[in-house]
Amino acid sequence: MASLLLLLLLLLLLPPPPVQLWPQLEDACTWQVVLNKYSTLGKDSEKFFDQAPVSDVEKFFNKLEDSPIDHTQMYFGFPYFLKINLRCPGLNSEVLMRSNHFKGLFPRVLVTFYSLVNFEYSRIERLQINMEGAPFQTHKTCHEEEICLPSWYTPMPMKNGSIVMQVDIFSNNQGEPIRNARYIINVNGYLKKEKEKLIFTMGSEVRAMTHRDFINVPSRPVWATVGQAPVLILGGIPDEKMILFSDSSFKDISLVELNIDSCWLGSLHCPQDKFTASIFDTISTESVLFIRQNQLVYYFTGNYSHIPGQASTNWEQVLKKRCIKRLCPVEQPGSGSEYVLALAGGKEEGYFHFGNITDGKVTFKQLPVSSSICESLRDPKCKILWVLYNDETQHFWLLMESGKDNKKAFNVLEYTLPEDYNQDSFHLLYKIPRFVPKDEGKNFVMLLGMEEYTDHPLVPKGLFHNTFSNLFIIWGNAILQSLDNTNFIYLNEFPYFSSIKYMAASYKGQLIAVTETEEIWFMFEGSFKVYRLYPSDGWDVLFSLSQMQASSLYSTNETSVSIFYDRIGLQQLVYLVDKKGEGKLVKRLVPVYQILVYQMMGQNTFEVQMKLDGNIISFSEQCPFKRLKLIDLLKPQQFTRIERYSTKAPFVSNEFGFHTKISLAIYQGLVHHLLYLHDKYDKPYADPVHDPTWRWWKEEKEFQDYFFYKASNFKTTYGIHIEMTSYGKIYDLGAQNRLPDIIFLDKGTSYRFIVYIISQKSDEKGGQAYGNSKGKDNLHMAVILADPSCISVTVNEKMYINKGSSVFTVTIQDKRYCFNQSISGQNLIKTALTVKMSDSIGKCFRRTRHGYRLLGYAMIPMYIGCPPGKRLAFDVTSTLRYNKETNKRYFDCVHPDPEMPCFLFSDPFMPFFLIQDMVTGESGSFNGSYVLKVIGGGTSLEEIVDYSEADIFRYNSPKDNTNSLIWTARENWMDSNSFSILQHNSSGIEWLCLKNSPCHDIVPTSIFSPDFFFKIMVSNRGVDTSTYCDYQLIFILHLHGLPLSTGRARFFLWVSLCATLGSIFLFLLSCFLWPRLKRCWMLIKMKFTNLITTESFYTYTTSATTVPSMVSSRMSAADRLSIRKSKSKKSN
Repeated sequence: MASLLLLLLLLLLLPPPPVQLWPQLEDACTWQVVLNKYSTLGKDSEKFFDQAPVSDVEKFFNKLEDSPIDHTQMYFGFPYFLKINLRCPGLNSEVLMRSNHFKGLFPRVLVTFYSLVNFEYSRIERLQINMEGAPFQTHKTCHEEEICLPSWYTPMPMKNGSIVMQVDIFSNNQGEPIRNARYIINVNGYLKKEKEKLIFTMGSEVRAMTHRDFINVPSRPVWATVGQAPVLILGGIPDEKMILFSDSSFKDISLVELNIDSCWLGSLHCPQDKFTASIFDTISTESVLFIRQNQLVYYFTGNYSHIPGQASTNWEQVLKKRCIKRLCPVEQPGSGSEYVLALAGGKEEGYFHFGNITDGKVTFKQLPVSSSICESLRDPKCKILWVLYNDETQHFWLLMESGKDNKKAFNVLEYTLPEDYNQDSFHLLYKIPRFVPKDEGKNFVMLLGMEEYTDHPLVPKGLFHNTFSNLFIIWGNAILQSLDNTNFIYLNEFPYFSSIKYMAASYKGQLIAVTETEEIWFMFEGSFKVYRLYPSDGWDVLFSLSQMQASSLYSTNETSVSIFYDRIGLQQLVYLVDKKGEGKLVKRLVPVYQILVYQMMGQNTFEVQMKLDGNIISFSEQCPFKRLKLIDLLKPQQFTRIERYSTKAPFVSNEFGFHTKISLAIYQGLVHHLLYLHDKYDKPYADPVHDPTWRWWKEEKEFQDYFFYKASNFKTTYGIHIEMTSYGKIYDLGAQNRLPDIIFLDKGTSYRFIVYIISQKSDEKGGQAYGNSKGKDNLHMAVILADPSCISVTVNEKMYINKGSSVFTVTIQDKRYCFNQSISGQNLIKTALTVKMSDSIGKCFRRTRHGYRLLGYAMIPMYIGCPPGKRLAFDVTSTLRYNKETNKRYFDCVHPDPEMPCFLFSDPFMPFFLIQDMVTGESGSFNGSYVLKVIGGGTSLEEIVDYSEADIFRYNSPKDNTNSLIWTARENWMDSNSFSILQHNSSGIEWLCLKNSPCHDIVPTSIFSPDFFFKIMVSNRGVDTSTYCDYQLIFILHLHGLPLSTGRARFFLWVSLCATLGSIFLFLLSCFLWPRLKRCWMLIKMKFTNLITTESFYTYTTSATTVPSMVSSRMSAADRLSIRKSKSKKSN
């Protein structure tokens, strides 16, 4: 108690910055976020269940006549909106939001999308969209002319099957000061709609939570694929087959009873001491949940759009008739898959099962293949306690307990995953000491075999491995750590009488260990010091201050349920019981740095200095520097690979600035269309302008002033105005005085940053340094590389003696040979960089309005390989221009397609390609070497077929001798696996279409020459050493003017010749014979007429002399004229 009072007194006497220690447990004002559907705006929160876009917004866009939109496009919306409220303790929320709205306050929302694990179905990218909150009021209990129930709304976007989203909310710095907020909003694929109500598919939500579910129940770990699991589950409810379920990182929690049958009570093959209905091990992956109940393992596949048809209807038992004693997580995915490990027990001890999860499909393989490890070691009493898996090396690390000669010993074995699962390979990695080493007066003991040991047994329980930093930890009643899996260090600040039951990691340099007695220990990677957070004096101060502030997150009667890391930070799931005896389960952020500050103050010393004007109390400074600042930071997007779009809500002509449901629907349609253009832009043919939004506004830019004129005169449809410049991509994000959270390095790429440090010994009043030599000795920087064989680092120090400061310039560079080539963002190598100032870890902090920040230490995860966001595109604009200039002509198709121009078969073809950076907006010519292959083709787009590997060789390889080549290089070709290597400055290719090729002898379907569509693949893999990127591009090339084969051309020539000659002959024949034929016809016709006339004369003599004959009267003038001519000839 005395120490607690002393700490509180020190807080009151604490000097101002650089280290401010007054706590900020709960900000006065916070952002509150829930999901709403369009039909239920302003109502209660919705679950993120629907995943398909909605078409309700199309009807509003059809009526927008005087707005810059493309009416030829279909506009869709998202299923949900984000409803954002403002809450301040003790104030009416409605009044607060109304007043801040008129002060100009509105939230800015940044939504971050996370790519799927399996990159075969969606490209890997880091995408963000920044949106502006639109004020909207719900008229429920007041008249329309009144302002009531206002809130801010933004669309809740979805992107390309992404099921994990992070929502950050910022203020525009108007009105009340509000702390930034972060929410995890994920798609819940474990719900279904039944009778207009959402229910769980893997169980049923049951009774309210009670004391017996948590009190006197030990805490347990939350295991999940880091950053990829949309839902988290947690078992351990006593004697109940129930789990805690959440799709918001336990912000909202449901207690679900699972619909599983547990009927296995044990057997001689799998003995069991006690049967219970409790769910023990739980693991969440991107689309599958795993649980263990007794010796039974079940899994359940969620209903997600990226794995259609894979959803489960019931829990499926896996590893049937197997005795499973434990599940072990694999928290990092790799190679497009996720993994889980199951340890066998009973008579199957020595085996483990390796589970692979790809696209919702679960497969298990028993390892080792030939015999159990215990049989190989000839130790019938051995046990597997823990297994780790490293996807990059395909190695398993096994913590083994040996019982040979009745002496218990522990070892770490390394087992290599055999190719084709046909041969086992394992060896001893490390032999763990039997006893705890003696304390040598330092924070650590190097285990070299020459150290002394105590009489206390060292009992390990598990393993931990960080795939980025290569930190390997053996934990139990001691902590042994190594960076090379060979040389271990014992951290002696952790007491041997405590035993760790689980660990949690941020994978950014922080680790948490929870003991059997619920102690919480904290450590930094790269440091040998271990901090006890709970119980501790710092925690007591935190708790006392929380009680003074009447915080709802702390109670005198509370039970820890779990501790885990998420994207927000270290979280504790805790069950609180208030003074009325009512309990609730809450998640709270563990303020680690704040606790460390309080503990540091408890260890501070002070002295009283006698002055003329009174005594002064001065405290000792534990931080070796007074100020640390990062200067001259590079723009981060090139290294973080974050693509960001920016949007604003449409302008509304409402006098109070409130939106309508129609304007919100249009806002949602615009955001959806922006992301649609982002996806559509990833196409083989490059646009003339490297910007996804270029096509959206290219036809409307010239009418921008007209649209503004209409809006300023309140003559727009629905009273809204769409500002074209508000929807675009940001390419120049600032560094914000922070190091990147992640760094991607391509071949030979380097990243540089500068650290400026002022020593505590400096005296800034007179510009002179005090104690310069000591200050110099205290300022040292250490840079730790996880893979020095792949990454190099240089640190240049510049001293300023007169200021007592130093400037460190740190440059990190890839060594160019640790990675081969891969598709953008795929199969990257994980590594890390750790930077720390000497004697500063856990001692140097800066308090900001967002909490405490650690100074003097940073661990940055890095990826080596082809960064996300880079692609190869066919530069059709430059290709057409060059071919026109070279060939002095260009013939397009009869029916031209602006998206796919035609090229003439007889002209040489010189393709150009672009390297486009989707993150930075850079676009330049591809100047490397590449291999071009025709991998498919057809006479129309619908008839394109893919060729087999043998056909691809025959159609593209110059070494082919089957007369099947489609094309050939115009210059001397170089060999790359029997294919031609082309250069960016070569003279192109010529089309051949030889006899046995698929484009040979195409039969025309019209009077025009035949066309053919080639499916072409271009790749620089193995032929371009300037980058780690395998720029693989597949595009369709439309070729026209294909020639006919010799035989068919000869046939067409003979047919044409015969037809022509026949026509000429008939023409000449008609010219010679037609007059004669006509004369003969006239004679025949005249004789026939004369015959009729003569016969009529003798029959009708009388009538013939008085009236003309009926026959003659019907004769034509020409006939009569011919008769007269014949009579005159006879008379002559």
